[in-house]
Amino acid sequence: MSYTKVNHRDVDPVADSMYFLRDALGCENLGFSVVECEPNWTGKEHDHADGDHEEVYYLVSGEATLHVDGDEVPLDPGDAVRVAPASSRQLENGPRESTLVVVGAP
Repeated sequence: MSYTKVNHRDVDPVADSMYFLRDALGCENLGFSVVECEPNWTGKEHDHADGDHEEVYYLVSGEATLHVDGDEVPLDPGDAVRVAPASSRQLENGPRESTLVVVGAP
């Protein structure tokens, strides 16, 4: 089969808000996650320097702030931000529920 389909609600959540779809989709070179943030949720600060893994954060709904190397990057629905592998990043949600899609490679 040349495609795989999955609904993020059919995948067990990680930390009650993150749905990693890479394995469920059978992705070999791409990570794909859905993040459903409760109000005032804060994600873990991290980087992907060891895996040379860049990420794109796309805000579907709500409002959030992405902290990248000490800079605050406010996000509105429709905004996408690419983060380099070695850059430190941390996602922080605002006062409303938000939904983001995070895509990374390799």
